[in-house]
Amino acid sequence: MEAFDVVIVGAGIHGLAMLKTYRDVNPQASILVLDRESSLGGVWAKDRLYPGLKTNNHFRTFEYNDYPMSTEGYSLDNDHIPGEHVNEYLCNYAQKFDLLKHMRFSCIVQAAVDDGDLGWTLNVVQRKASTATPTIVKAGKLIMATGLTSQPFLPKLNGKESFGAPIYHTSEFAKAENGLGPYKKVVLLSGAKFSWDIACAYASAGIQVDWVIRESGHGPCWMTPNRLTPLKIIPELLLQTRLVTWLSPCIWGDADGFTSIRNFFHQHWLGRKIVDGFFHKMSHSVLEQNDYDSHPETAKLKPWDDVFYIGTNRGLLNYGVDFFEFVRNGTIRVHIADITSLSHHTVHLTDNQALEADVLICGTGWKDAPQLNFVTEKELGLPGFTSPSAWKFIPQADAEILEKCPKLQLQPEPRSYKPMTDNATEIVNEPYRLYRFMVPPAFVQSRTLAFVGAYRSPATTIIAQAQALWVTAFLDNQIPTLSDPSINMHLPAPEQSDATLNEKDAPGKNGSSEAANRIMYETVLHTQFGKWRYSRGFGARFPELWFDCLPYVDLLLGDIGVKNWRKNSWWSERFTPYFPKDYAGITGEYMELRDRRAK
Repeated sequence: MEAFDVVIVGAGIHGLAMLKTYRDVNPQASILVLDRESSLGGVWAKDRLYPGLKTNNHFRTFEYNDYPMSTEGYSLDNDHIPGEHVNEYLCNYAQKFDLLKHMRFSCIVQAAVDDGDLGWTLNVVQRKASTATPTIVKAGKLIMATGLTSQPFLPKLNGKESFGAPIYHTSEFAKAENGLGPYKKVVLLSGAKFSWDIACAYASAGIQVDWVIRESGHGPCWMTPNRLTPLKIIPELLLQTRLVTWLSPCIWGDADGFTSIRNFFHQHWLGRKIVDGFFHKMSHSVLEQNDYDSHPETAKLKPWDDVFYIGTNRGLLNYGVDFFEFVRNGTIRVHIADITSLSHHTVHLTDNQALEADVLICGTGWKDAPQLNFVTEKELGLPGFTSPSAWKFIPQADAEILEKCPKLQLQPEPRSYKPMTDNATEIVNEPYRLYRFMVPPAFVQSRTLAFVGAYRSPATTIIAQAQALWVTAFLDNQIPTLSDPSINMHLPAPEQSDATLNEKDAPGKNGSSEAANRIMYETVLHTQFGKWRYSRGFGARFPELWFDCLPYVDLLLGDIGVKNWRKNSWWSERFTPYFPKDYAGITGEYMELRDRRAK
């Protein structure tokens, strides 16, 4: 048996940031990082790369704030980042800061047993070991950095056993048959961004693609040109500019310190007109540039939902070729239908078409389930685990959201989505219920468990380092609003009747109960917000931080006490985009605060 102060599960972008930050703050701590893959990088690991893979991000936006990414040989104005360059960067980062000595690969954490204030007991096995006997690892603190995309979901397909051709998930694209494989006829299921990438990769190689987008699903995702309007605006940078974030309602938006201007845009009739005009212009610009209606086949890829409500179900046309030309010339054939069954090398659709296939690739998402078996009596706040302590706060949280963000009262007409499974255990109705999207409220007091990366956002590296610093402060009991119950939380305690609150949870019984209720209410308020803000996306299942990424970072830094306004002028703070480099030094600033508090 081995024992460590901290064990981090996952060696992707968030795992690396977490390791580096916690070690910088606690250089004497013993830290172990476990990852089930054979190398670091997570979704950017070496064995997940394939030719043509690029980020949706541009250079300067997808790097850590303490280590600039090399741009040698690339244009900062036009280039997205090749996948192999991201992998090289992450490997170099780990080597530069001597992080590899803390890491073990091909390790699967089968179970984590809650030992209370003592931490966790982990059962760890080697992925390719001949024996299943687990190694026991004791973790004083456990940090899950596996994100949302660790366990692929594959739908039940009638006739699968007679298909006679490979079926795999989009995440396995690089591994299966060396990427493109020996195929001549490919059937692809999904309308999400990664499916666009794969369709483009096959079509660019001259391979026929039959692309099936479920009529019972979310439809084609919004695909934005990598430049908008004649001004050649980079869409990604808009999301990290304060002016634009003000135009999107956000229940924690006041954390940015611009309450008055936010109130104007979302409470005043004129402000709401401006907001509506902005999102209408955004939608019109994308539809006009992509020119879907110019051809009957490209029209099938026109998004079904209002751009305002879709969340992260979108992407950038970062291929360097005219994607829609593949659709117009028939290299990519689009089918809006569901798969009814499979037979020998054939995919049958609800529109009675039968598609010949050498391979079926399913971009069917990820399981909303914990990445390992947690053994605990406490509420985990994860999909698949009920959170009854949260339920009583939902009505008040919904009411507050709709009052403060009245535009969200105008929801689009409900759409009937059909689950891709008839297994009730795989249909998750309970979303992530994590405080600050990181900590189960039941573990706030013991401070032994945290999750990082359990969200989707374009500002991945900025949020990764902000979350890493917040979790470090949290585990070290250095967040004032949590370490001292007498300090007011950001929100008032909810008004609940004795009929809806258990006696032991009733506010006012004692300081700790009141603080627990405040924490749970804030957790419910923030997690319910996604349900209303991104109702056409996945906001009801997990955090989608799209227009909300910058105020979310403001919220985390505010909790810690580190300054969130980091630009050097009044104009820049309001009207220029934030880059990772703007957050350089936040770890050192936190350490200075911590040392001052200790005196």
